[in-house]
Amino acid sequence: MAAGPAATDAGRLTRARRATATIFLVTGMVFGNWVSRVPDIKQQSHADTGSLGTALLGIAVGAVLARPWCGQLTARLGSRVVTRVAIVGCCLALILPALATNALMLGLALTVLGAALGSIDIAMNTHAVAVEKHIGRPIMSSFHGVYSTGGLLGAVIGGRAAALALSPRMHFTLAAVALAALALVASSWLLPPSVDVVPQDVVARGRVRLSRDRRFLLILLGIIGLCSMAGEGAVGDWGAVYLREDLGSSVSLASCGFAVYSLAMITGRLLGDRLVARWGDWQVITWASVVGGLGFALALTVGRPAAAIGGFIVLGLSLCLVVPVTFSKVGSVGGDSAGPGVAVVSGISGLGPIMLPPVIGFLAEAAGLPTALGAVSVLALCAAVLMKIVGHLLPPQPEPQALVAVIDG
Repeated sequence: MAAGPAATDAGRLTRARRATATIFLVTGMVFGNWVSRVPDIKQQSHADTGSLGTALLGIAVGAVLARPWCGQLTARLGSRVVTRVAIVGCCLALILPALATNALMLGLALTVLGAALGSIDIAMNTHAVAVEKHIGRPIMSSFHGVYSTGGLLGAVIGGRAAALALSPRMHFTLAAVALAALALVASSWLLPPSVDVVPQDVVARGRVRLSRDRRFLLILLGIIGLCSMAGEGAVGDWGAVYLREDLGSSVSLASCGFAVYSLAMITGRLLGDRLVARWGDWQVITWASVVGGLGFALALTVGRPAAAIGGFIVLGLSLCLVVPVTFSKVGSVGGDSAGPGVAVVSGISGLGPIMLPPVIGFLAEAAGLPTALGAVSVLALCAAVLMKIVGHLLPPQPEPQALVAVIDG
């Protein structure tokens, strides 16, 4: 007996979900492979600490420049097309830093890599919004959990490549080819462009315009995401320093701070969709942000290594769902303009890990690092307040659409 339309649609959505998850995995692995070889790239490009820091800004600059452009392109061509092109470009751009022979070349290479990462960030999250909308239940958190898992796997592979004395050029080339091939095969299962192409009557002078009220909501969602991602940047840049210099931990324990935070975040994201489906997305992340902010503040007050590790775990579990939920909300706020909407939220959220770590450094000079790290708790609690405000302003969640209607319609 032939499968009915409902079974066919369910099969298409299952394949699309797996394909989207694979794109998130590959993107995470690209970034994980890169960060694992930063010391080798620094030596190869003859960069000192200052010039390396300047070159690393290229990733942020490239991403900031690419996101708005990619959001518009996604709206006009569909997220499937842009995702397939962007993920291959992202994989190939991984090779560029390994070709740099000086700090200037490294900065330019990282700008290209940042633009590729920023582009795939917009495209794959826009497609994830479409997949979640058609499935009709929360799945965004699992995609971000797979991305975090990919980052961890990429770092492990990179560490192994370094241990085998494989040159960054050879390592990145092999990784780029393998990951690009995997992404190309998987991306053939993505949903068709018709699921999120913006109608031509919405496009004005070649651009998709967001209404003022929608843009305001998207900006608020972006600020909420910024408060969450700022915590990740703070733990990554200052966690080990806090454990080692302020709490007197061993080198091995100090190096575990960000690792346990990352593992907590991965675990929370892979399991978070069930919590969101049962209790509601906005309610879950609001209370989680309160618990995370207060729990981390308590850990800083105790001032013991075990308490600090526990604080990192609580913070990771609490903040892990904030960014996935904010992206998911773009589906209802952005309307036909999911791509540009994702670009707004992602662009603002991405400033968090760039802005907060330097601020903590300045605060630490004046008040000490434990007090400065309290900014993470303050931002988590501010995010919870914003969530209560935005929750009253958000439009109702749209009903899931039938996939066959979108394809044939």
